[in-house]
Amino acid sequence: MVKDTLLYLPARIIEGVIGLVTITLYTRFFAPDVYGYYGLITTTINISSFLLIGWLIQSVYRYVNSFDNGNKRVLFYSTSFTLWLCTNALVVIAGLAGIILTGHAREAYLTDLLILSVVMFVTFNTNQVLTTMLAAIRRTKLYLALSIFSVSMKLLLTVFLVHTFRTNSYTPASAIISNIVVDAVVSAIIVLRTKIYRYFTFKFFSKRVFRKFMAYSLPLVGVNITMSILNLSDRYVITPILGTEQMGIYHANYTISSTVFNLILVAVMRGVYPSILKNWRQNNKAQTEYFLSQAVRYYLLVSMPALTGLSILSSAVSKLFLDEAYFEQGFVIIWVAVGMFLYGLAEYSNKAWELTSNTKPLFYNTVISAVLNVGLNIIFVRTYGYRAAAVNTALAYLIYLILSLTRSRKILKISFNPLSVARIILSCVIMGLVVWSEIRFMQISVITLALAVITGCVAYFACLVLTGELKAEMNYLINWVKSMKKQ
Repeated sequence: MVKDTLLYLPARIIEGVIGLVTITLYTRFFAPDVYGYYGLITTTINISSFLLIGWLIQSVYRYVNSFDNGNKRVLFYSTSFTLWLCTNALVVIAGLAGIILTGHAREAYLTDLLILSVVMFVTFNTNQVLTTMLAAIRRTKLYLALSIFSVSMKLLLTVFLVHTFRTNSYTPASAIISNIVVDAVVSAIIVLRTKIYRYFTFKFFSKRVFRKFMAYSLPLVGVNITMSILNLSDRYVITPILGTEQMGIYHANYTISSTVFNLILVAVMRGVYPSILKNWRQNNKAQTEYFLSQAVRYYLLVSMPALTGLSILSSAVSKLFLDEAYFEQGFVIIWVAVGMFLYGLAEYSNKAWELTSNTKPLFYNTVISAVLNVGLNIIFVRTYGYRAAAVNTALAYLIYLILSLTRSRKILKISFNPLSVARIILSCVIMGLVVWSEIRFMQISVITLALAVITGCVAYFACLVLTGELKAEMNYLINWVKSMKKQ
């Protein structure tokens, strides 16, 4: 768990930095209303993939290691590939038919965007299925290399297309095309490197495997729908009420916090979940609870300083990384960061239902939280603007976490070590004071911001070491280095 997490975190930090650069350039390439269209397209594709392919992604992640010999692999991959192909074929046919039938009512560039969106749906969900499989089978180095390649090339290709075709004043097509091309390339690399094409045979589609997928993931379809509403519905409330320009501003600031916390959540979860799942398959409940509790500790070790730093630096980050038209003093960044922190914590307590394949309680939790979020947005966004949506996001995730923690303890108990939590909070407080002091007395620039982040990280790490919070991890690293030298 420690080794995999330590592999994921540096790579995710690199991705986070590239992500910030991407947001910086995109908000300068695209005016708020154009970026609002980009936000709506990517949000819709995320929701569509989550709803239509999410069940397959979750099944692949859950069962790929259970089919670990030649014959079983043929059944597994043939069934998975057939399901993926049929779903995407239906979506493409329905999408293109709808675009053709309604084409007379739109401008040409909007029709082009819709066609690109249909193609992006296919490449995006394909990439999601394959990268999830890589993480599950612990091809960690390939997974991380492709993740960094993906975010880097999407940015570079967008820059090239923007400067070549100069259509960014009215359409975000260059960014959409970049996503399509890079996702397709990454998917092809995974298929070739893992050689899973050897196991694709239509005649070996297995009804038994399909039923196994359905038994596990069918209850998750309802969860996926309500989670989509909980995570992304605010865009569809803001746009008709406030317009695409306000939506663009909200989406840009929201993306900063969501990028940071999604990277943290994925980095830690990808590192720890295979070990948790392995112990659960061995019917070792006590060890599973221990690993799950350790996973939460790792998440707190990384996410709490991120929340502290983003809250203190929110205004500076918004001013430095977003175009002037998108600046709103960091209010959205802070509240979305709080919400994403709570959401990430709930994901660990949700593992109790995922491991037992009983996802009905998870569905009820998301329904309650999603209804609350939508209701609050409808009531308050018109009066208080998009900032109300950021606050509502945090409140909805707080309810989601409370429901998840209280109800999941009947199955698996997550133990919070009060002394460990106190050490992490103390270290965050000291780090926060160091960062706040620096930005208070220095002129804000990229260099001073980077300096504040570095010194804050050093202060945080030093506090953790001095309080003994990282004693076990430090011993592991020392022993690992010694063993590497002997080899």
